[in-house]
Amino acid sequence: MACGFDVGTYNLVCCKRNEQKDFVYKREVNAFLSMPLDNDFVFNMMKQAGVPLIRRDDANIAYALGEAAVNMAYTMTQLELSRPMKDGCVNPKEQDAFQIMNIMIHSLLDDVSKDGEILVYCVPANAINEQTDADYHQKIVEAIFKAYKSEQGHTVDARPINEGMALVYAELKEKMFTGVGVSCGSGMVNVAYSLFGAPVFTFAIVNSGDWIDKQAAHATGETVAFINKAKTRVDLNKEPSNLIERAIITQYQLMIEKTVVNIKKGFEANKQKNAKLDAPIDFVVAGGTASPPGFDKMFETLLRQANLPIEIGRVIRPDDPLYSVARGCLIAAENAK
Repeated sequence: MACGFDVGTYNLVCCKRNEQKDFVYKREVNAFLSMPLDNDFVFNMMKQAGVPLIRRDDANIAYALGEAAVNMAYTMTQLELSRPMKDGCVNPKEQDAFQIMNIMIHSLLDDVSKDGEILVYCVPANAINEQTDADYHQKIVEAIFKAYKSEQGHTVDARPINEGMALVYAELKEKMFTGVGVSCGSGMVNVAYSLFGAPVFTFAIVNSGDWIDKQAAHATGETVAFINKAKTRVDLNKEPSNLIERAIITQYQLMIEKTVVNIKKGFEANKQKNAKLDAPIDFVVAGGTASPPGFDKMFETLLRQANLPIEIGRVIRPDDPLYSVARGCLIAAENAK
């Protein structure tokens, strides 16, 4: 058995195969809410309701974790949703980020069947437009996986790969793993250009899903949590019908434009390697931010307008864009030695 794990800013996704060799996914939202522990009654009732909780008696607070925290933030606007990760990396301002991620990641790994099971997890590249510390983030995530033990005492052999490369492994086998993976998560857009499974260039941009939420919230006067929910109902194929849809669609376009500009710079800086290509280059776009209908069409339109120094092939968005990175990590794990 092997395992793939997408350690995302907003989604944590674990991918394995079942006995029929089909891909099986487990997902949790990488978020939490802080609540004062005014009395044990509320804490115990939430626990009985199945809300994942961490109790911090020393600080007189409790943390609600995952999807339950998102739903609570949406319905109770006085509560502010927090993230263990920010801009694709562990959030340095959240003192309990390690503990929270440790619990959520380990809960998704509860069926490791043998000791030393190979697990491949994704890591971001450093951002080119803001200061990020991908190396530190990788060490933190590595420590979380190293600390894992199943009820039977089994551990995992955890190995990192670049997030954009995971998309190449997931979707471009027929092209001999040659193409561009564009992973649009909540914190970052991660881009990797691969030739025959080897990275030519990788980079990340801190302008993705969270950025869209913040910018659209600022433009409309709504909360970030409200925009985050509204974003799931937007169709990028259609003209906006109200101010909120217009703000979200406009920010999507700006995000893609910024990504395409930097993809062009990457190809221009690697012209010597590009000259060896004798076929058009396919692009894979995936991730939660790539989920709205029409994202791939908007991306392709802006990509073809950018006059890249290569011939563009297909723009592929998988049917399950939220799970592609985890699937690519699993494929990498299955081929690891």
